[in-house]
Amino acid sequence: MDPNTTALQDFLSAGRASLRHPADRRRLEILLTRWVETWKGKERVMDLTHSTHGVFLHFNQFISDHWCQICYFHASPKHGVSMRGPDPDRVRKSHKYRRDKMDTTKLDALFDAWSSHEEAHAAGLAVEFYLEETSDDVWAACLKSAKEILG
Repeated sequence: MDPNTTALQDFLSAGRASLRHPADRRRLEILLTRWVETWKGKERVMDLTHSTHGVFLHFNQFISDHWCQICYFHASPKHGVSMRGPDPDRVRKSHKYRRDKMDTTKLDALFDAWSSHEEAHAAGLAVEFYLEETSDDVWAACLKSAKEILG
């Protein structure tokens, strides 16, 4: 089985358990299936992590010779399901790789695009969207802007 499919199924199990309403569970499945189908290519990977804070589905991309976390979806029984991105650590990474600087231009543009939505919550150098309060149109716009800006 494809590793992305396995990661998606594992995350959906955790996500369903974190949501109260069946309609939100269906929305989550449709939303994430669309994101995973779009997130393909040799310079894009996904990975799944577990912690005491919940389950995380990370969307990563190779940007200017460095792997960078574009965003992640988080499922926890306490907070439900949310998406946070772009990588809030991009400034530190740019400094860390000062010999071979990471170009943060695309991530900064993605931050501007995503933060323009009224459902976006400030989260430092990232924005956060909660599944239950974000419309399907906004999710589609976020995915579209990610595809357009990141290439």
